[in-house]
Amino acid sequence: MPWLQKNLAQEDTRLTIEALRSDIEIRLQALLETDEYSPPQLLAAMRHALLGGGKRIRPILFVLTTRQRNNLAATIDIGCAIEMVHTASLILDDLPCMDDADLRRDKPTTHKVFGQSTAILAAISLLTRGMNIVSTAEGVPADVRSRLVAILSHAVGHTGLAAGQEVDLSDASGQTVEVEQKNWLKTGKLFAAMAEMAALLDARPSDQATALAEFAFHLGSAFQALDDLLDAISAPAVLGKNTGKDGGKSSMVNDRGAGATRLAYMSHLDAANLALSRCGVDEEPIRLMLHSIHRLVPQEPETA
Repeated sequence: MPWLQKNLAQEDTRLTIEALRSDIEIRLQALLETDEYSPPQLLAAMRHALLGGGKRIRPILFVLTTRQRNNLAATIDIGCAIEMVHTASLILDDLPCMDDADLRRDKPTTHKVFGQSTAILAAISLLTRGMNIVSTAEGVPADVRSRLVAILSHAVGHTGLAAGQEVDLSDASGQTVEVEQKNWLKTGKLFAAMAEMAALLDARPSDQATALAEFAFHLGSAFQALDDLLDAISAPAVLGKNTGKDGGKSSMVNDRGAGATRLAYMSHLDAANLALSRCGVDEEPIRLMLHSIHRLVPQEPETA
C-alpha cells in the first residue's frame, strides 16, 4: 500500500493532533470531577482506568470526523464519553472471570489495584457517566442528544460489545460464531456508532454518511484483526497490556494463521483509507491516525 509508505502529514498536522489529544486528556479529568459525594476509592478506580494512559484513538477520530467546529467543546465532550464507554469495557474485559489480565495501558489493571467489586462499580460508573455526558451536551438539540445516546447504548449492549464478549467467553462451550462477526461485535460496533454519531451531529448528506459508515466498518475490522495479531506475536512490554490471552479461543490468528490475519488487517486498513476520500472530512489528520495505528505492526522479516 503506497499511501502507508508516504510521510503524508506536515508538522502542523502532527501538532494539531497532539494539541487535540492534550485537550481530551484535560477534559477527561474535568468530566470526572463532581460537587456531589462519591466514594474516594470509587473515583480513584475510575481515574486509574481512564487517565494517564491510552492512545485516545477513538475520541480523536470522532472529533476529526465531525465538522462542527462552531461547537468544538460539545464534540470533544462526546468524544470523551465514547472513551469512557470504551474504558469501561476494558475494565470488565480484564476481570478474572473474563480475560484475567493484570496489565493494561502500562499499569496494573483496575481490579488488581482496587479489587474486583470496586473495578466493576468503576466500569458501571464510567459507562453511565459517558451516557450522561452525551445526554446533556451543551449546544446540541435535545432530539439529537437523545438519538446520540440511543446509538451509543446500542453499540455496547446485548447486540453489540457485550454480545461479542459473551461469544468470546462461550468459545469453550462449543458456541460457533464466525470470527469476523465476533470481532465486529467486540470492536467494530463502537467504531460504527462513532461514525453514525458524527454524521448525525453534522447532519451529513446521505452519501457522506454512507462513506463514513464504510470507513468505520473497515477501520473497526482492521483494528480487531490487528489486536488478534498483536496478541499472538507481540510482547506485553511493547503493547502495555498482557498478550497471549487468545490461546484456546477462536481468534483470527488461531483460525486462519498470522499471515492471513496480517493480510486481512492490511486489506481493511486500505479499504478504510479509500473510503476516507468520500467522507467529506479533512483527510490528512485522519490518515496520520491510520499511520499511527499501522506503526504498531511488527515488520515481516525480509527473505533472502
